[in-house]
Amino acid sequence: MTLTPEKKIWVHIALILSAVFVAYFNIFHAPFSTWDDDIRVLNNPDITSADWRHVSAWFTHFYVGVYEPLPMFFYAVGFAIGKLEPFIYHTINVALHAANAVILYLLIIKIQKNNLVALFTSLLFALHPVQTEGVSWIAELHTVLCAFFYLSALLQYASFLSDADRKRLVAVFLFGVAAMLSKALAVTLPVSLFAIHIWMHKSIKVKSIWILLCCLFLASFATGIVAIQGQAADHWLNKHSGFNWWETTLIAGYTYVQYIVHLILPVHLCVMYPYPTAFTFIHYLYLAIAIGIIATAIIAWRKKWHVLFGGLLFYTVNIVMLLQFFIQYGEYMMADRFLYIAGIGIIFPLVYYPVTWLQNRGKQIIAVISYATIPILLLTATFVRNNIWTSELNFVNSMVEQFPNSAVAQYSVGALYMKNGNYKDAEIHINQAVLLDPRNYKAWYDKGVLYLRESKVNESLDALNKCLAIYPYADAYFSRALLYMGTGRPSLALADAEKTLEVQVHNARAWYIKANCMVQLGDIVPAIDNYTRAIGYEDNEPLFYLMRGQAYAKTNQNQLALNDFNKVIALDPANGTAFYYRGIVKYESGQSPCNDFSAAIARGYKVPPDVLGKTCKAIAPK
Repeated sequence: MTLTPEKKIWVHIALILSAVFVAYFNIFHAPFSTWDDDIRVLNNPDITSADWRHVSAWFTHFYVGVYEPLPMFFYAVGFAIGKLEPFIYHTINVALHAANAVILYLLIIKIQKNNLVALFTSLLFALHPVQTEGVSWIAELHTVLCAFFYLSALLQYASFLSDADRKRLVAVFLFGVAAMLSKALAVTLPVSLFAIHIWMHKSIKVKSIWILLCCLFLASFATGIVAIQGQAADHWLNKHSGFNWWETTLIAGYTYVQYIVHLILPVHLCVMYPYPTAFTFIHYLYLAIAIGIIATAIIAWRKKWHVLFGGLLFYTVNIVMLLQFFIQYGEYMMADRFLYIAGIGIIFPLVYYPVTWLQNRGKQIIAVISYATIPILLLTATFVRNNIWTSELNFVNSMVEQFPNSAVAQYSVGALYMKNGNYKDAEIHINQAVLLDPRNYKAWYDKGVLYLRESKVNESLDALNKCLAIYPYADAYFSRALLYMGTGRPSLALADAEKTLEVQVHNARAWYIKANCMVQLGDIVPAIDNYTRAIGYEDNEPLFYLMRGQAYAKTNQNQLALNDFNKVIALDPANGTAFYYRGIVKYESGQSPCNDFSAAIARGYKVPPDVLGKTCKAIAPK
């Protein structure tokens, strides 16, 4: 039975969706990752509701140096559905990835009117193991969400070039802005639209198109400025400024080619690729190949090889800002997730030319059989690749196995061992990281935290000081504030808490430390304001209410103190301290405290005998 074109499209879409589900089946019950999931989800009070305070934070805060208000909305949706159940967040990522594969399929049909090319382009995009980083990592929601709006904008634009409905240009702009509000890499969209023109052999001499492009370029410019501010605010910029211009060029040439190699031969993939410690023949060879690829693009333009030229333009535009050439950022040279959109520019020509060549010679069945094996192999590779995301230990060990001489890999393993309470193995890996790169501030930070947990105060302080001498890391200021507060140095702790809050204004614990220091220094009234700030960012922490209640009691604001102690008891009914202080405030207010003191004693709190003798002789020890 021959399928109609419409039915064939629906069969293909069903095949794409099924393939994505099978490839990512083992990721649905994976835990949160060690990297960034805590900042974006686990410890992020801004996603716990969609009230105005949190919504405004999405549009005014940076998260890990990134401006991403729309991903925060989706995280909030996930939280509303399943709180901190990772299955919900994995489902959102996989669903968006599947949607992106379908949109790409429809886009290629719109461009080439070839269902087979569209199907295999979509399947290679959907099932390629380089995509697992963008899909399986919860913190990379912004990648798949950005691609959803980005590809939707391209599809609307291709539709406009076919039917000239100007309403589609409005949709292109709105989708484009949404993509930019998801991830700053969408700033490339205006140039990517030129690739659509090339692929569809369409003229660009239309006034409304140029108006759209001008609007998109303005939006891209604004997004780029905000993105740079975010990277600067979290101190991610120019972290490898030791490379000169020639070395930076070698790195850019190497990464430009290596990304293509990963698409063609996806082996030895890793969640991070460190900067080279020395430049070898391969770096010079890849730079030469990169120049050759650019030359090939120029030849393709002159020869009107539209699919090849458009593909290389699309790839280059979407990868160029990630080559560490113009701006250096982050701790590593490459990341597979950067190929999520850019890789389409390579995958499309790799499918188009062989398939159409076989179709033109009446050998479509050979094209189907040949290209059907590739998605199956990629699906299997993706399924296996996802094993590194099914446990934190698999995740960090995969880095060490691939790059044992990487300080980033070593301190990441050490941090996980420390998190799990295995301090002995943690120290081995963290010390190895320090030896490999004595200038790596995160290695010194992890060492400081490890010693702090082991109550080695002097060693911890030394390590944190070395971290901060290298780099003003907000987390190190926070840990040192904890150390100072715990050793009776409130003035020093206060200064470090304020340093932390300069970068992490939504850090509830830093506000709490600042408030505690103020109480110790006798500044109780401003301390109350800081406790309130802490509660504003984390309103389910009983300790914050307990300490603010005590501060209210010290300033004779008894009713407010009672309100806070009531809140503590509601959040933590086993908190004997809250019952005790509520009894004290009741006594000061002329009420009977005995029931609260009895409840405190029942919960293990040692109420002073003189207090009981003065207030509740019936339960006082004889």
